[in-house]
Amino acid sequence: MKGFEGYMGVLAMMRGAMPDIQWKIEETISEGDKILVRYTMTGTQTQPLMGMPATGKKICVTAMNIYEFKDGKIIREHGLPDMFSLLMQLGVIPVPGQ
Repeated sequence: MKGFEGYMGVLAMMRGAMPDIQWKIEETISEGDKILVRYTMTGTQTQPLMGMPATGKKICVTAMNIYEFKDGKIIREHGLPDMFSLLMQLGVIPVPGQ
């Protein structure tokens, strides 16, 4: 997904699957025209998400995004959510030792 429409599409997908989703900024680091944001995403999966049926499970996932700005607008984003942890919390991947 690219551009503003793609970004909004991802947010709509996440909000559709987890209506109570929240993103909490934990830390920011900036240098030049870039800012790194480390945040925690929490929510409850009440609807299907990326082909996974609704589980009713709560998630708490860390992610880091790097945003690049030009003329006061975001022109590039590199996102790194902890998908492994998300999949374990939703029960898609077994949790080691359980």
